[in-house]
Amino acid sequence: MTAKYGFSDIREALVEDLKGAYPTKFEDFETAGVLGEDIFGSPKPHPNAILNLFSEQKIRFALPFAAYRAGLGGPSALSSEKPGAALPPPILASIIHGMGGMRRAMTYATQTIAHNWDLEACPERTCILNAGINPTKRRMEALKKSEDMLSPLSLGNLLCADCAGRLESIHRSYRKRFVWARLPNLLGWGGWESI
Repeated sequence: MTAKYGFSDIREALVEDLKGAYPTKFEDFETAGVLGEDIFGSPKPHPNAILNLFSEQKIRFALPFAAYRAGLGGPSALSSEKPGAALPPPILASIIHGMGGMRRAMTYATQTIAHNWDLEACPERTCILNAGINPTKRRMEALKKSEDMLSPLSLGNLLCADCAGRLESIHRSYRKRFVWARLPNLLGWGGWESI
């Protein structure tokens, strides 16, 4: 409406409010109080509808994270035919391709952490890094707990506090380098600097 009726000042203020919920920097993502479509309140709009709105209004900085949020809903949500939620084929294809790329990147990270990192053996009896426990199987179990590729791991029942902190630090580094840094590129939209 602000674009249609020429209220450019109001439009700029609204777009500025979106920057916290649709961050372009990993550090802003980690510290955000509200992310994605949650900024719109109740009833929460469909992530596809938000993505369509941003695309139509050329709010480019928000497109990568909006596409990621839409992709989290899986195939049934992505292919929704609800009013305003049907995605144009090129955007749908870019999200499917991008989510596949992110999944491959995090699978690689998971395997690297589980098999290649030289994590010290832990003396804690219940910690998965205890030498008496099958380390590869339990490490994979721990790392598979993360469904949202950008969310921190929740390892409280598998690791002691010290080991959880070390593993989360490694996992954070991979999330930042392999998913966040490459997010626009994985979606076929160039890098963050071009947005």
